[in-house]
Amino acid sequence: MNPQERQKLERQLQDLEAQIHHPQPLQTSTPDAPSLKSVYQQLTLWYQGLPDGGKMVAIAVGGVFALTAVSTVLNLVRLAFTLAAVGVLGFVGYKLFLASKSSNPNP
Repeated sequence: MNPQERQKLERQLQDLEAQIHHPQPLQTSTPDAPSLKSVYQQLTLWYQGLPDGGKMVAIAVGGVFALTAVSTVLNLVRLAFTLAAVGVLGFVGYKLFLASKSSNPNP
């Protein structure tokens, strides 16, 4: 091994020892997510760059997505009410038919 390679290896070893003895603190913060304002600004710039036909298509697609989202939320609410009604009816039926028979012992 020639002296240059040996010196290079010794420098690398010293660097590694320095890193071991003086560790750098870990980053605990995550990169900032884009704020709602910056996303809105980016969408506004993108929309303004569209031609007139593209703007109409973007509005139509956005409207379809909005209506689909509203429909989905309303279906979930309807499902929750339906499950609640079935649960109440099941509980009332249990109390009327099964619980009353088990509480009255036959002689």
